Amino acid sequence: MHFVLALKPGNTSGLIKSLLDVSDPASSKYGQHLSKAEVDQLVAPPAESVQTVTSWLKNNGIDAEAYSSAGDMLRIQISPAQANTLFNANFSTYVHEKTNTTMVRTLSYSLPADVNEHLAFVYPTTQFIPPPTRKADVRIVQRLPAKKRSASKRADIPSQCAQAISPACLQAIYNIPATPATNPGNSLGVSGFDNEVANPDDLKDFLSQARPDFTNGTFAVQSIDGGSDDGQGTTEASLDIQYTVGVATNVPVTFISVGQQTQDGALEGFLDIITTLTKQENPPLVLTTSFGFDETPFSEQAPELAETLCNAYAQLGARGTSILFASGDGGVSGSQADASCDGKAFIPTFPATCPYITAVGSTQGINPETAAQFSAGGFSNIFARPDYQSDAVDGYLKALGDTNQGLFNTSGRAYPDVSTQGVQFVIETAGQLQGVDGTSASSPTFASIVALLNDQLLNAGQSPLGFLNPLLYSKGVAALNDITSGSNPGCGTQGFPAAAGWDARQVTGLGTPDFQKLLSVVSGGASASQNSTGTSGAAQAPAGQNSTSTASAGQAQGGAGTGAASGQAAKGKKGKPNGKDSKGPKRAL
Repeated sequence: MHFVLALKPGNTSGLIKSLLDVSDPASSKYGQHLSKAEVDQLVAPPAESVQTVTSWLKNNGIDAEAYSSAGDMLRIQISPAQANTLFNANFSTYVHEKTNTTMVRTLSYSLPADVNEHLAFVYPTTQFIPPPTRKADVRIVQRLPAKKRSASKRADIPSQCAQAISPACLQAIYNIPATPATNPGNSLGVSGFDNEVANPDDLKDFLSQARPDFTNGTFAVQSIDGGSDDGQGTTEASLDIQYTVGVATNVPVTFISVGQQTQDGALEGFLDIITTLTKQENPPLVLTTSFGFDETPFSEQAPELAETLCNAYAQLGARGTSILFASGDGGVSGSQADASCDGKAFIPTFPATCPYITAVGSTQGINPETAAQFSAGGFSNIFARPDYQSDAVDGYLKALGDTNQGLFNTSGRAYPDVSTQGVQFVIETAGQLQGVDGTSASSPTFASIVALLNDQLLNAGQSPLGFLNPLLYSKGVAALNDITSGSNPGCGTQGFPAAAGWDARQVTGLGTPDFQKLLSVVSGGASASQNSTGTSGAAQAPAGQNSTSTASAGQAQGGAGTGAASGQAAKGKKGKPNGKDSKGPKRAL
């Protein structure tokens, strides 16, 4: 088994202040992203902590590797029997009732007091976190025989797009340019789990029909911790790749495949990806992930796990990477629909609730564009509402009144932040066309728009966008299409209703993008040098510790309850722009 030992980091508050400083358009340091060395210096644990923990491990015959770039996370590989001795535990195999997946965990463990004071957590131990849902639960809604593909004739894009969504539809709806990006320093990463990798042949065939003007699009594969690179072509990976390569025209795309986790737990895959990227001198400038968890098991069992992962995203954001996550497909019932919460508190999704990433929900329809009912949205029970969204969310809560009172944390980080189309996306897998729904379709779409904006900025000698939210909630609002109809039902309620401005109605947040307006905002009024008509000539296919830690028996069975949400303050901390100077190009708005 692999175990991650998270040391208490050095200057997390300094990291967050620096992140917000380089991400806030009102800051004089906007766009001056930190270097890898500067971020590592901020979060590196005290030397005493490293010495104490590594000496303890060596005294037990165990060597640790530096799992994270700054050394604030160590990883060891030992057998369950060794773990029992090291942690004074009793590791056994448990079965998660809903998913039938197995995990090796202990109901309690303890550490020497002098070691424990330096550690934030040890994973996996007493944390019974259910597996993540893929692509926010992508659902296959249509399958067309391969022989019908050639029979599809190009029609007027608006009418065609009312039946099915393709890259050219997205170009038309959101004013996305169709001509290729050109900056060699640009990059877009796609997170992949469960040994899923898109099939290059499927991508080639998909582009030949959906983007006949761009048939040579391709992608690279980065394997982490035994991740697959055989390209077998699965629905999730196909959706991610076909709508990043197909929309972010000519932006270098890398599929980051992490190995399938068993004993170590699915969460380690999330840790694997972010720790690998923080070690890189040149991580992707945009990262999209369509998998997520219900937040409730984290808030009830291991909030420090969620906080550590969220802070790792902040590290990458401070260096100039835009990180996007699908908001989930369960409305207010979490990452996927769950009737067990009926009459109980709403279930947020994580990492969508992390305040240092951009959460993307789903819409459907064109005239008008409305919220997709499955799209998840709500309020965190772990992270406090960040300052950048206070005005927008306070206004929504005032208008909401007593609706859903007591079912959500009114002080929590609100999500999603933005949205795009997420219904009836046409993809190709194993030579057949399918239609899929999900916020897993929306996150790659918005990520592609960000990558194309970065291309324009890089070509102008400016810095990439980095962490998006402070921009989106201020100057960016004018470049987003407000969605005012729809709701996200769940837990026996109608969920959060849509409203003018920001809304938590599961998908829309501030609204959907307009590329040309966003470009004007981020570049100070310059228009795109690329053709932005969205008419790519594409054929359209017809019509998603303390020193002793204990887990409850209910958690061991995978039956963690939702708990009661309240209006009390969340555990997160709000950051204010006050970062340190950093070298690099400056972007003025």
